Amino acid sequence: MKLTALAGLALVAGLVSGCGGGGGGGGAATDASEKEFCDSFTEFAASLQSADPEDTAAQIAAVKEAVGSLEEIGTPESISSEGREGFELFTGLVGDLDDDVSEDELNAIGEDLSDADDEKLTAFETYASQTCGSPAEDSPSQGAN
Repeated sequence: MKLTALAGLALVAGLVSGCGGGGGGGGAATDASEKEFCDSFTEFAASLQSADPEDTAAQIAAVKEAVGSLEEIGTPESISSEGREGFELFTGLVGDLDDDVSEDELNAIGEDLSDADDEKLTAFETYASQTCGSPAEDSPSQGAN
């Protein structure tokens, strides 16, 4: 399975949306600076680029570690409530991924994503992209503060 940094957030969000459970992210800070958030978001993108594209387990481990760091940082106050809910959904669902999930299982996940959850994940992805720039950009952070 090959994941690119540019598509990583959307792809992983789509993949994990059907994993059930969730619930993470709710305790994450809501007052992170945009710089802290963007630095962590950039690390997430870098984790996708650095993982072996032929090793799904290594990719999942790298994504889970990076998302754990993103959850520790939290979100800036400037994120919308819908974007924050998308952040919470995303971090919780990634955390619930089985470490040994197969590529076939990943390809089947996300088919049950509700429209409401899809909108939340899109709001989070949009906020992160607009605040931090494209994950594929080489700059470490586009955010202020």
